[in-house]
Amino acid sequence: MKRASILSMAGTLAASLLVLASCDRDDQKPVAQPAPQAPSPSVAPTVSEVITTAVPQAFRGVWASDLDECAAEDSTGKMSLTIGAESITYSETSDAVIAVNEITPESVRLTVDHDNDGDVRRLERTLTLSHDRQTLSFNYGDDPHVVIRCPQG
Repeated sequence: MKRASILSMAGTLAASLLVLASCDRDDQKPVAQPAPQAPSPSVAPTVSEVITTAVPQAFRGVWASDLDECAAEDSTGKMSLTIGAESITYSETSDAVIAVNEITPESVRLTVDHDNDGDVRRLERTLTLSHDRQTLSFNYGDDPHVVIRCPQG
């Protein structure tokens, strides 16, 4: 038997004997006491992440694959998206943000409910900003994308 198990059983037995010894046999019932717990090893997280439900301000705005797409009133078929505090809107679909794990000030991992014409799926997206915060890298489906911040966004 392991030493921790023996110590735990000995502690439980000692606590039970103390409870019984403190009782008057004629008119008192023993009071249950919690058994002492063996110390458990603490495990520190390896990466500190901040979890929220709002996309950080640095990621919000209008993004597109190029300046022509930024200026177009209607989508030209290239990648464009608008990132808000709680959603990402693409030209024909959207993501509702469920959770935001801030990995670094330039990188977040989002848990989203992706709505594609009523077919809603829970997905993970990682967004990474360039150091000047004018370029955004992310995956949409299996495809990696890089977009620029639109001047108005």
